[in-house]
Amino acid sequence: MTFDELYDQIASGKMDRDAARQHFSLEWMETARNYIADVNRGARINIPEIIYGEYKTADQTMEMAEAFLSKHSQVLISRSSCHKEIINHFSGQYKIEETPNLLAIGERPPERGNVLVISAGAADHPVTAECALALKALGVKPHVFEDRGIAHPTRVLDAVIEGMKQNVSAVVVVAGMEGALAPFVSSLVPLPVIGVPTSVGYGFRAKEAALTSMLASCAPNLTVVNIDGGIRAAVVSGLIAKNQ
Repeated sequence: MTFDELYDQIASGKMDRDAARQHFSLEWMETARNYIADVNRGARINIPEIIYGEYKTADQTMEMAEAFLSKHSQVLISRSSCHKEIINHFSGQYKIEETPNLLAIGERPPERGNVLVISAGAADHPVTAECALALKALGVKPHVFEDRGIAHPTRVLDAVIEGMKQNVSAVVVVAGMEGALAPFVSSLVPLPVIGVPTSVGYGFRAKEAALTSMLASCAPNLTVVNIDGGIRAAVVSGLIAKNQ
């Protein structure tokens, strides 16, 4: 139950204050072998639970996912190396969507809000797909344009023009190499832009170049998340879109 649903229950007289207090005291946490699941985090901050799958076994990840799915309609699993086992375990019980870096299990909330997602190159696809799926899980529609790097500025302009027709509230730019796409797009739109530097690149300070470039940009509407931080960019842009 979300906070909004709880408020509605109290306002309608279907639940009194003592029952509401008991509801959250009983369901706030769920403890298992070696973790404590904060099963009402989604209700507090309006973001579905995201299990960080790296370094966890398939059994650990699935047990945690089951704890969240027993209380909520969906859960996300990021950066797990056990996609096959997890998909086989939940297949037939829940809707499952997969990208190279992210699994979404369960039902999405109703769609509200739009975000433009532009990536520089095909090599940035895993992070771009992660961002797009996380936005969908938030109930926000991503309008995705891939392979729009500045080596050919016209394709960037086309993506911006088409994307701005979709009533978007924020823009996510995913780029590796020198990361120049993010400040370029920022100079074209009257919206907050979240830059996602990727680990794509080679040569001197290869995996840091895009991050350094975006952080050093003079574009005042550009903010930057960590390298390969597609989920964080999705959450920030998605909350902007949903709260307008």
